Amino acid sequence: MKSSTDWLQTGRNYFSSSIRNKIIIPYALLTLVLAVLGVFIVTRLVAGSFEDRLKNQLIDTGRLVSDEVVNRERDRLEIQRAVANTEGVAEALINRNFTELDRLISPLMANYKEIDSIVLLDTQGKEVLRLQREFNAPNTPAQTYRGSGADFSSWLPVKRVLDNANNGAKEVQMALDPKSKELIIYTIGPVQTPQGIIGAALVGTYLKKELDTLKSLALADVTLFEETGEVVYSTLVSGQAEAREVFKTFTAARYQQVLAQNGVTLLEEVQTPDGLENQDILARGQSYRLAYGPFILRNRIYGVYAVALPTSFITETNDQSRNLLALTFSAGVILVLVIGYMVSQRIIRPIIRLVQTSQAIARGDLDQRSGLVQGDEIGILATTFDDMTSELQRLLKIQREEASKLNAILSSIADGVIVQDLEGRTVIMNPAAENILEAVGSDFRYAPVETPSESSSSSLLGSLTGLEFHETRRFEVGQRVLSALSAPVLTADKEQLGSVVVLRDITREVESDRLKDDFITSVSHELRTPLTAIKGYNDLLRMTGANKLDQRQLSFIEIVDENVNDLLQLIQEMLDLSQITAGTLGIDQEPVNLSELIATETEKWVEKMAERELKFVVYLPEEPIWVEGDWNRLSRVVNNLVKNAHDYTLPGGSVEVWLKQENGRGQADIKDTGVGIAAEQQRFLFTRFFRAIHAESTFEVSGAGLGLYISKAIIEAHRGEIWMESKINEGSTFSFALPVIEPALDEQETEPIEYVNSE
Repeated sequence: MKSSTDWLQTGRNYFSSSIRNKIIIPYALLTLVLAVLGVFIVTRLVAGSFEDRLKNQLIDTGRLVSDEVVNRERDRLEIQRAVANTEGVAEALINRNFTELDRLISPLMANYKEIDSIVLLDTQGKEVLRLQREFNAPNTPAQTYRGSGADFSSWLPVKRVLDNANNGAKEVQMALDPKSKELIIYTIGPVQTPQGIIGAALVGTYLKKELDTLKSLALADVTLFEETGEVVYSTLVSGQAEAREVFKTFTAARYQQVLAQNGVTLLEEVQTPDGLENQDILARGQSYRLAYGPFILRNRIYGVYAVALPTSFITETNDQSRNLLALTFSAGVILVLVIGYMVSQRIIRPIIRLVQTSQAIARGDLDQRSGLVQGDEIGILATTFDDMTSELQRLLKIQREEASKLNAILSSIADGVIVQDLEGRTVIMNPAAENILEAVGSDFRYAPVETPSESSSSSLLGSLTGLEFHETRRFEVGQRVLSALSAPVLTADKEQLGSVVVLRDITREVESDRLKDDFITSVSHELRTPLTAIKGYNDLLRMTGANKLDQRQLSFIEIVDENVNDLLQLIQEMLDLSQITAGTLGIDQEPVNLSELIATETEKWVEKMAERELKFVVYLPEEPIWVEGDWNRLSRVVNNLVKNAHDYTLPGGSVEVWLKQENGRGQADIKDTGVGIAAEQQRFLFTRFFRAIHAESTFEVSGAGLGLYISKAIIEAHRGEIWMESKINEGSTFSFALPVIEPALDEQETEPIEYVNSE
């Protein structure tokens, strides 16, 4: 037996097996979905329409009940007036003439069948006469009860009427009949003579009879709730137990919610322990929808009533509409299947021919053609496909010719050429590259050597993959040194396909550089000794001949001293360069007050800045900034940066030196308003033997182009960072930062040390 997975796979295979299935099945499914949606939407619209009608009918019914309650109260009021104003009633009440009162009131009781009880009270609220129908025998004549003396004075409405507290207005009281134990709604009014109020007349109707009457008038079941949410009486159910079960969702809170609406309202949902539920109720085997309103008598609320209408007609209408629509849409699905099959047959025949032709071409038979000639889109596709096949034949021929040329060119190149795709996999490799990789063996490392690398030709390929475009990197392979240059392989649309790496044997160039470095180091050491002697004798001449030589001769000595210092500085830079190249640049680590160091070095430049007519300002923090480093090395860095600012700033400009502590580092900024450095030259500034070209200073500033290179090496040896920012004709800012030895405040207040020169 097939599993569910097997059936699913079978369905997928059938669906994708032919274009016919792809045409018919999607449209059939689409039609089916539309059918289901149509049935659902139309059914919901029909249901929604009936829902709206039901809601409107419930609201109207609730308002009708509210109006009828007022009308019924108005009828009782008229009858109460008739009782109180019947001639002779007042005198008989004063004289307690029971026979006369019975004679006068009994006709009223007989004429008004809707009245169930008439009670006459004296001025003390004591019952004098009562005429009342039995609750269970409403069509029988009323019973007369004389002088029972029942006390009604505790009723607030009775007290208000007898005291004339309401200026003769009528009152309403709902009370429990002690005999029948049924609630009666009484309308209470005074019985008066010209001398004043001599008693009160009460006209009442049984509550259940009142609600039954409202049901017949509104054509809807009526239920009355008290303040606690309990059912007082309902025409929908029989008995309190059934009422509690049917109306269990109506609570005291719902009672207050109805009163808050100030009119007839629909409570769509109710909160139950299981969450929100629709407020429809089940009774008599069917569902009912309810509308609620306050039960008001004489402007006083005596409860909340609910009117109920069945919702069964909505369900029946939905079922009928759904069945009819389902039948209609099912016929539409079948019709779509038939039409789809016929259309697919007309489409699929030429497509099968195209498929057969394409399969033959895929096998390498480029002489195949579909031969279809039609005026529709498929015919155009077939013609285009045949033309494309012919063009493909032509391009393949050209490609073979170009590939032969490319292979010949690559084979003749002495340098190694490797073409890689975007994932770093080798696509093309010429024989020279193969020979280089074979020669790598187990002695592969980067040059200059920093950390040993994996020893295999594959590690070399991995390193080449990491090269960025136009980046040159050197590798040592045994006694050979290779230079690798990478560049992107791009299409005409600038889409990158991979990269090409060129490996070149530069062993001779490297050996030449090494010999040159060794020569420079040797010559520097040899020149330093005689220059030191020259400087010593020159200083001696200046000291001993201060009083014997004239000013012109002393100036010659100063010129000799300046040039000897320049030579010594150049030789020191050459020695530092050799140490940096060899990785032996020595750094003496000791606590250094960076503020004191900068103050000392900048003091040396005050006179020179003044001679060049430059404003020179130094800003140092009040607190010292301590770093760990080499005083002499760091002094050279500061001196180099200040010297550059001096040399490349035209007279009339300014040079500023700032020192601050920030983010746990001491940072120095040397700012000038000089000629600036072009953006294309900035990336070479910290390389050796590079000097930026400036039209204003080319013939004025001398140097070997090593100052910034050595400064960068010194700062990085101190675990620091050096950088710059510059704009042409606006000036430059060279900055370096070193880690402080101990924590300090992130910000220090600074006071400027300003060297004011001629401006």
